[in-house]
Amino acid sequence: TLEAPLVLPAQGAVQLQVVVGAPDGQGARPVRIYSRLEQAEGDRQWVRHASGELAVEGAAPAFDLAQWPPAGAEPVEVTDLYERLAADGLDYGPVFRGVRAAWRSGGDVFTEVELPADAETAFGLHPALLDAALHGIDFTGLMSRTGGGTLLPFAWRGVSLHAAGATRLRVQLSQGVGDAVVVRVADDTGAAVASVDGLTLRAVSADQLARASDPHRDALFRLDWVGVPGAAAAWAGSVAVLGTDVVAPGAVEPGTGVVVPGGAERFVDLAALRAALDAGGAVPDAVVAVLPRAVEGSLPGDAVREVTYRTLGLLQGWLADERLADTRLVLVSRGAVAASVDEDVVDVAGAAAWGLVRSAQSETPGRFILVDLDVDQRDTVDALGRALASGEPQVAVRGDGIRVPRLARYGTGGALVPPTGAQGWILDVTGTRSLEGLALVEHAPAVAPLQGDEVRVAVRAAGVNFRDAVVALGVVTTQEGLGSEAAGVVVEVGPEVTDLVPGDRVTGLADQSFGPYVVTERPYLAKIPEAWSFEQAASMPIVFLTAYYGLRDLGGLERGQTVLVHSAAGGVGMAAMQLARHFGAEVFATASPGKWDTLRSLGLDDAHIASSRDLEFEQRFLEATDGRGVDVVLNSLAREFVDASLRLLPRGGRFLEMGKTDQRDHEQVAHDHPGVHYQAFDLAEAGPERTQEMLVEVLRLFEEGVLTPLPLTTWDVRRAKDALRHLSQARHVGKVVLTVPRALDPAGTVLITGGTGTLGGELARHLVAGCGVRHVVLTSRRGLDAPGAGELVAELEALGARVRVVACDAADREALAGVLAGIPGAHPLTGVVHAAGVLDDGIVPLLTPERVDRVLRPKVDAAV
Repeated sequence: TLEAPLVLPAQGAVQLQVVVGAPDGQGARPVRIYSRLEQAEGDRQWVRHASGELAVEGAAPAFDLAQWPPAGAEPVEVTDLYERLAADGLDYGPVFRGVRAAWRSGGDVFTEVELPADAETAFGLHPALLDAALHGIDFTGLMSRTGGGTLLPFAWRGVSLHAAGATRLRVQLSQGVGDAVVVRVADDTGAAVASVDGLTLRAVSADQLARASDPHRDALFRLDWVGVPGAAAAWAGSVAVLGTDVVAPGAVEPGTGVVVPGGAERFVDLAALRAALDAGGAVPDAVVAVLPRAVEGSLPGDAVREVTYRTLGLLQGWLADERLADTRLVLVSRGAVAASVDEDVVDVAGAAAWGLVRSAQSETPGRFILVDLDVDQRDTVDALGRALASGEPQVAVRGDGIRVPRLARYGTGGALVPPTGAQGWILDVTGTRSLEGLALVEHAPAVAPLQGDEVRVAVRAAGVNFRDAVVALGVVTTQEGLGSEAAGVVVEVGPEVTDLVPGDRVTGLADQSFGPYVVTERPYLAKIPEAWSFEQAASMPIVFLTAYYGLRDLGGLERGQTVLVHSAAGGVGMAAMQLARHFGAEVFATASPGKWDTLRSLGLDDAHIASSRDLEFEQRFLEATDGRGVDVVLNSLAREFVDASLRLLPRGGRFLEMGKTDQRDHEQVAHDHPGVHYQAFDLAEAGPERTQEMLVEVLRLFEEGVLTPLPLTTWDVRRAKDALRHLSQARHVGKVVLTVPRALDPAGTVLITGGTGTLGGELARHLVAGCGVRHVVLTSRRGLDAPGAGELVAELEALGARVRVVACDAADREALAGVLAGIPGAHPLTGVVHAAGVLDDGIVPLLTPERVDRVLRPKVDAAV
């Protein structure tokens, strides 16, 4: 194994040292090759460049199968062997059906196997012939001793090839230790060809084999971060610290540092640690260091390079010191991985460093541990202890638990899958009313003929509201259907619509909007402001129209009045606060204490803020208003919170009920609270004409800067369960939005960088044959001169696509801009697949910043 380059100095000499260790039980000796500069001053460390093993030449095989068949061996019938194996789930093709005859003698089985005459012979031992040599295991009786099932090879020991090129073999299978089999293989003269000292077998069931033979089994995997049970164990080993980002115990602001136990020995850098070891210091069990950080304000490409280069230097320095071979280097980041569907990577440069360290982990298992802390993680002492005690190489600490990466089959873990072959679908509740009852079910608004003022919209994003959560959970059973608003692109209009055309970006109200298409009436739509994204547009209609209709139309809120907005950090609450202040009203608001900073950022002082988790708000706001209370309550709470809110209207006023989970009788409320008008309302009551008027007015206020879009949390619609769970637990601030996967437009153009490479070519074939793409631009540095480019173009064009290949370095901004400018307006760019890349691999000790840069340029610079 090569571990570090040998650099010869321009002057002076290099000392070389070859160290050969003592032989092990098999006669093999470890060997290590070191060097150091002869004239170096100060630190004259030996650098290990290579390690390996010296072994004596294998002894000649001790078996002889010249007598054939062996004396006294009893013939075994083999004519039905492959039929029996097929019945057990092992359906061999013709090349593998090599057993011609078999015999049994005591506990040994002897078989004769051969290859078909037309089989390829350029192997030391043909793999199909080796496989056939093992088929005689069916005659050994091992099956009954392993409790049934089909025996398959599991682990090999002592495999030797003694001769090459044989096409006909004599095989002896003998009982080894336990359930292992000893395999001896000779040619048709009896001369040794191969031997296996021990082949361990494992039994698999017929069901396992059936699933293994399914060509679609496990076709797609995803990375899942799963919780580790019993992860509260403490780390008992010694810990040292590198660098100044790791701080002493005590209060630390989130994201500013990592706290480790007070007894940890601290070193400025790796050189200081190595100096302490030179002086006789103890080698720690673990060393904690924060991943290098880029200079604040660095451009994305520069930040990735700086952090990756510095991480590489740390890894190389660590691996070069053998005294640290049994010490784990714990590299800590914050927000460098997304460990759940509602997280984003906030440290992109740290994510790149994670990739580099993962490579180092695969080369040198057990040397490095990656730990990603939550951005807001404060208790890092306990977090690091749990991460170390877990024994996992990669850990994300989130709250009181830790998560580790595991592969999971696509379609598991709560992700919803659209129905195959359906022209349209929607998110709906099936079976029991619960989040587990959510599914994507067939629905066809994409093809139904339009009437009157109807408009068909291709949905890009749809807002999620409290109503969706209570309907999905079965809290409200009088309503059906999920999704009430959407933003997207007009694809068709009815005969009475004259002011919208296909291609217009629109937002508005629409029933059953959690799907790729929706049909609604023209008055419920408005054009999206130019600067808004579809997600922003989808977050606006319900919350701002509900707040406007409730406060203005029903509440009659005027300048100088006071209003209480419950759950004010939610979507309608934040919209209502903005509108109420625009109307000139004084706003009081409740939210969970963790969201009070959000309310403060919207201009409320602490006298106008209270908790939505207890009843203290009643007395607090009565005191703040000298007993006058408020004029309007916009309510989404229930039970005793409704009663307390009604008592905040001592002078009478309007109580507007949105939540509808605890509706009251308006006559009873008027009797118990004189002067209070109670009204449970729904935005649909406004009707189409008033809805259109409010849409126009609200969008005007946005254009004038009076209103601002809300904070967003977005999920793919296939993660709707997570989104609704997040909303139902009131963990969000602002608005929750579902994005809808967009089908590629056949009239549009898809650009594939690195499109003539192996991966780019496979993607191009899939997009053309499987997704209906008809216009493709492939870029690569060599263009049509790239190997296989011409054949790829011909293949894609035969499938019905128009293909253009352009020589372009995707990391060259001007060249890439030229490619984009050359895409015709009739077939605009509608998709980009960034597959460009350069391979310059090598083990970590041999990497250089220049080699890393070659890899980063086509990936990072081109993406930027």
